[in-house]
Amino acid sequence: MSYNRKIIRTASYIEVYEYEKVIFTQDENIENTEPKKERKKKRNFDELSDEEQQERLERISKTRKNSRWEVMRLVDTNFDKRTSFLTLTTKENIQDRNTFNLLFDKFIKRLNYKIYKTKKRLLKYLAVLEKQKRGAWHVHIMLFDFPFIPQHDLVKVWGLGGVWINKIDVDSKSSRGRYVSKYFEKGIGQELLESYGKKSFYSSRNLKKPEVLKFVTFEDTENIIKHNEVLYETEYSGKIFKNGELLENRIKYKKIKID
Repeated sequence: MSYNRKIIRTASYIEVYEYEKVIFTQDENIENTEPKKERKKKRNFDELSDEEQQERLERISKTRKNSRWEVMRLVDTNFDKRTSFLTLTTKENIQDRNTFNLLFDKFIKRLNYKIYKTKKRLLKYLAVLEKQKRGAWHVHIMLFDFPFIPQHDLVKVWGLGGVWINKIDVDSKSSRGRYVSKYFEKGIGQELLESYGKKSFYSSRNLKKPEVLKFVTFEDTENIIKHNEVLYETEYSGKIFKNGELLENRIKYKKIKID
């Protein structure tokens, strides 16, 4: 497969990527990637040189940035009139991420069973873990197509501390981005080293995915997509690896509103 145009469509906007050079995925010319290196034994952060530490931080930061985009798209694609926002905290100061993650997963299973009376995972959700100032982990969860459940019932299902839930204003599409940027982005971007190798966010497998199209064309995007309002546009430099050489690939990006 090869492409120099990528179009991503959610419920309320379209994103258009125009690449200066054609990307050949079968040759592993993936955008914004470094050449493959010989696999070496994984070293922890303190064992790296200053230059290697900086490279790792930049690589993690780039991955987390891409995750923010992915979260925004998933939210916009799955948002409905029954979308709610839930935050869970613990009385105990749980500072181990893996321990908290296990507790969160058990909560999702119990909540799913309470609603659907089955162990089959039908709950639709998107979640991000975040650290409080005291060092304890907590979680922000966006629940899609979620029925009304009294807060005291949610407190019982969680059983470990505070529960805050509210329905998101469905009259304003900008509310989706506001909730994501206010809560989710902070959790995705923080604690880079401690979260290295961990998921930047968690989501159920039954979420609808944004539509993604990739193709080759040298026609101007203006002739491909008709639109009324451009929400944002920029141009930046990416990279592709081809024939043993790392090449610059200029990218034009445009975000277009869907009426």
